[in-house]
Amino acid sequence: MKPHWTELLPIDRFSVRVETPLGERDYKSLTLLYQPLIGATAVSLYLSLLNKVEKDAYASREGTHHELMVMLHTNLQEIYQARRILEGIGLLRTFERKEDTSTLFIYQLQLPLSPANFFQDDVLSVFLYNKLGRNQYLELRNRFLIESIDLEQFHEVTASFNDVFTSLHPSEMRQLHGITDVQGEWAYERREATIHFDEETFDFSLLLAALPEFIDEKAVKEKKVKNSILRLAFVYQISPLEMSRLIQQSYTENDQIDTEELKRRAQDWYRFEIGNEPPALGLRTQPKELRTMDGKKPTTSEEEMMIYFERTSPLTFLESVSNGAQAPPSDIKLAEALLFDYQLPPGVVNVLLDYVLQTNNMKLASNLVHKIAGHWSRKKIQTVQEAMELAKEEYRKRKKYDEQKQNNSQKTVSFRQQAPYVRKDKLPKWLEEENKKETSSMEEDTDLQKERQQFEELLRRRKARMQ
Repeated sequence: MKPHWTELLPIDRFSVRVETPLGERDYKSLTLLYQPLIGATAVSLYLSLLNKVEKDAYASREGTHHELMVMLHTNLQEIYQARRILEGIGLLRTFERKEDTSTLFIYQLQLPLSPANFFQDDVLSVFLYNKLGRNQYLELRNRFLIESIDLEQFHEVTASFNDVFTSLHPSEMRQLHGITDVQGEWAYERREATIHFDEETFDFSLLLAALPEFIDEKAVKEKKVKNSILRLAFVYQISPLEMSRLIQQSYTENDQIDTEELKRRAQDWYRFEIGNEPPALGLRTQPKELRTMDGKKPTTSEEEMMIYFERTSPLTFLESVSNGAQAPPSDIKLAEALLFDYQLPPGVVNVLLDYVLQTNNMKLASNLVHKIAGHWSRKKIQTVQEAMELAKEEYRKRKKYDEQKQNNSQKTVSFRQQAPYVRKDKLPKWLEEENKKETSSMEEDTDLQKERQQFEELLRRRKARMQ
């Protein structure tokens, strides 16, 4: 992610637009369904922007982002991150216009999904399930359900329009001269939040190339179908080649793709390949804007590890260190907590997991992982390179502390009798070079000390001869 100061400044102005006021149901959706996914800061920003719009109005006066900093009692970095979270989950659309001394932003708030639409959404419902767990998820979902009634046992007596209103006399009818082409937008047109998926996360060209000739590409490129493909591929981690087979099974006689059938096929494929557990969202990789080795050829083993961390998802990494065996559910939950609770990018999570595993006898100590994750989150670590540098620094501090502890426990032993302290931990390759540098530096210091002692011995003998 770009630094916030390249995108946003306190003097930049903004105006808020809403399409319809929020109702009580919208507030419940926002706090009960969205807040576990996006956090309290993002919800506070949403409500603060909403409160800028006065009652019975649909646009606010202009304000500065410094006002938001004061209102939310936070810095601009937090506001920028919260804004991106709202944009990513579909609650906010942002438009900007560059001006001479500042930038004007238009923040267009989107209504939260209704509870029914939220739980029918493939991405959000799975995201919430993984966040809350089965029991709390079912309890929350049942809260919004009402008992269904079989209306076939009843007789409808609803009055029709003609029963209540009489038709106008021809002399009373008037055409809408001059007001049919009104410019503007309907104030009460309800548009619920929708999630946008970047096509860069899925190779659509490979999918089209894998489709047989009898499938019309126009049917695949249709907006509704294309969005369904991107959503299903994201949630169930379906490759373009596998998706092409599912599309063939969902192709109808009318040269159309049945999106509901495609969804059912994707779910069946996932249950057959993976199991009955809902798909985990820890399968994402480092975002392209946070990759520092894209398009670069590695020249050292450390750079090779950087590329591996950037292109590998945390769950795939956990399986790789287990020689392909399935990662334990506790480790998977821990990796997802690093992604969603601490907001660490996937590549950074890989570095953290590798560091803890290799320095703790291949054990993921939960308390240690959470402690390091909290530190890295506060330090705003975003790239693999930053994570590796910080891990090296942590390793140096830990080694120095262990050496001091070893020395304190052997105070009665002379320096010459002490064996040099050597850590028994198996280190990651990218930390071994750092260890070699320190070992080499220690050896150089030892040689220098020996030369100094020899020189002092020569001086002592020379003085003795002169006496």
